[in-house]
Amino acid sequence: MRSLRIGEIVLEPQVAAHAAELFTVLDDPDLYGFVDDKGPASETALRERLARLESRQSPDGLEQWLNWVVRNATGAVTGYVQATVRAHGEAEIAYVLGRRFWRQGIAFAACSAMLEELAGAYGVTRAVATLDPDNIASLALLRKLGFRFESEDIAAHEVRHVRDL
Repeated sequence: MRSLRIGEIVLEPQVAAHAAELFTVLDDPDLYGFVDDKGPASETALRERLARLESRQSPDGLEQWLNWVVRNATGAVTGYVQATVRAHGEAEIAYVLGRRFWRQGIAFAACSAMLEELAGAYGVTRAVATLDPDNIASLALLRKLGFRFESEDIAAHEVRHVRDL
């Protein structure tokens, strides 16, 4: 796993040492209105979670867990992007940026770089994203990235969007 750059945005492989910088971005209850996750309980809890993810694979070894911290032009951590790479060339992607970094093109740039890396370095041919259908900003980002609607789970209040890479 390597660092990625797109314009002035840099994606660094996420490690436990990023916990302090990342916690300041993720410690915002309003950031989690459309997801089940409610953010890290503490910087220590986040550091422990990031340390577990450094293995870059699921405990059974069947999935690759790829996580990057996103830095803006000033070098500030703005959030993260991640992908769970599964067999048969499919990856489930996710992204979280601090609210003060929204609407600056950072998420688009970071996700674009990640998708390019997934296709080129990991053989991913299909990316999937699952989201709350009321999350208009995330839906707009996915559409801009070229994702299309695939299915809806009404009971779970989720929609699934896909993109061939």
